[in-house]
Formats: sequence, C-alpha cells, structure tokens
Amino acid sequence: MFLVCGEALFDLFGSDTGKDSLNFDARIGGSPLNVAMGLARMGEDTAFFGGISKDALGEKLAQKLKDEGISDRYVLRTDHLTTLSLVQQSPDGQPAYTFYGVNAADRMVFEKDLPEFETSPAFIHIGSYTALTDPVASALKSLILREHARSIISFDPNIRPTVVADMELWRKNTQAIVPHSDVIKVSDEDLDLIAPGEPVDAIAKDWLAEGAKLVVVTRGKDGASAFTAQSEANVPGVPVNVIDTVGAGDTFQAALLSGLNTLGVSGRQNLSDLSSSHLTRLMTFCTRAAAITCSRRGADLPTMADLEKDGSALK
Repeated sequence: MFLVCGEALFDLFGSDTGKDSLNFDARIGGSPLNVAMGLARMGEDTAFFGGISKDALGEKLAQKLKDEGISDRYVLRTDHLTTLSLVQQSPDGQPAYTFYGVNAADRMVFEKDLPEFETSPAFIHIGSYTALTDPVASALKSLILREHARSIISFDPNIRPTVVADMELWRKNTQAIVPHSDVIKVSDEDLDLIAPGEPVDAIAKDWLAEGAKLVVVTRGKDGASAFTAQSEANVPGVPVNVIDTVGAGDTFQAALLSGLNTLGVSGRQNLSDLSSSHLTRLMTFCTRAAAITCSRRGADLPTMADLEKDGSALK
C-alpha cells in the first residue's frame, strides 16, 4: 500500500470580469491529494492520511477520495475549515499560489492523531507545506521516523513561498528530512529557492551521502534527471501543447512511485541497485505522464488507460 500524507484543499482559479467582481473555478487539489489520486488512477493500492474538514468543501474532498478509490481509513475529520488556494497563472501556464489556511484542517493534525498500522505501508509519501507548518509537520516527521525501518519514505519539498516566505526555514526543514527519506523528488525551481547557485548534481550527491537512495530533479519542459550512488540518467522533456502546469509535478511524483513499484522496488537496496537503463525508463515514463496533465485544465492526472493509449506506459 502507498500512504500519502498531507494537505487536501480547493484551488480557486480566478478570472477578472472587468467589473467589480471575480469569477472563480474551484477545483479539488493539494499536492499530496493529487499524488494519491495519481497513484489510484494508475491502479495502485492507495490510502490518504490528513486532516479534512467537516465543512461543505471538506465533504466534497471526502467524497472525492471515495470516487477515486483512495482509502479514507486514516483520514482525520475535524471542525477546522478547508484550506483555499488562489491560483494565478502566467501567460505560459505557470501557476502562482496564495494560500488561505491558517489553523485549517490540513494543518491542525497532531502526533496523537497518527495512524497505527497492522501492516506498514510499502511506501509513505510526505511533502509540500504540511511537511513544514506545525503542528502537522511535527506529526508527519514523527510518522516517518517511526516507520522508516518498515516503509520506503518518499519526500517532495514542493516549496510554497506564499505559505512560508522565509527560504531559510524551507532549506533547514528540507535538510532535516533528507536523512530520513529514501526517495526525494525536487524541482529545479525549488532548488533555486533553497540553494541558489548550487549545482544540481552536487546537491543530489550530498543528499545521497546523507542517506537518500534515489534523488530525482525535474526541470519542467527540459526533462528530468535521476541519481543513485551508482547510476545516473537524464531524459529530455516531452513536447506538449500546455494548457497549464497545475499538477504536473504531482503527476510526476505519482508516476515515480508507481513506476518504482512496477520495477519491483520493495526495499532500500532495490533503490540503490537501479541501473542507468532502469532510471532512464522510469524518468521517461514520469515525464510523459506529466506532459498529459499539462495538456489539461487543472490537476487532471492521467489514468493507466490514458498512459497506455498515449504509448507512455512503463516498458
């Protein structure tokens, strides 16, 4: 089982009417929830752990989990409100987010709320602002420390400056989580924010030396690179008619985890043993999956049928 932990929220895509009002298109989102949806759509056994409100928007989120086939057995329902994310897009489809979520349901999760498992998940994924903002961040860090001996830990820093503007806090938090992570996926944009001017390969090698087994760096339209202690792979981007890039990184993350499962990765040694050929196949699969999402409005992640139809399934 894949356990994805973190925020579930609503993205509000605004359009200016030219008068005294704005129109909003509200879409279900949140990076971890998107990753969970992506995994479920790829046919993986997936559960979600996070705080979801009992308000009207929270009811929509809870129903979405059911509709997508994501297990809600670990979901924490509370009276705190649902986080809203205002999404503004640049002309090339790049999103900028403004979050309204202080003391919201996704952040008000405590260590006492952590789930207990009869069988530990094969993979646990954390990331984005719920890996930084307390109390939920402290709870999630306790979870990965508790389960590290039994589960592969996946981490995506997914920097959100409009949640916490201090990049030094993001950098220190990322560095604190790296030694307890096995798979790290990070964008070049995030690295520019927390480690400006530092070579990507040097950062990857440092993280591998600190305990990570696989580090993946995404470069948007320019593709992605993967690093292990023994191997490396670089793949180009996939040409696509971009509608927007919302959810592209989450699609890549879901494809990465699903792809590792397809390749038979069940432990840390399997990650270390991945060859350059394996990494190239995996990165190609992930970039193609992300390209499909870029061709759609919002975080509409592909199903395995979409990937097979597009010729993008992992081979």
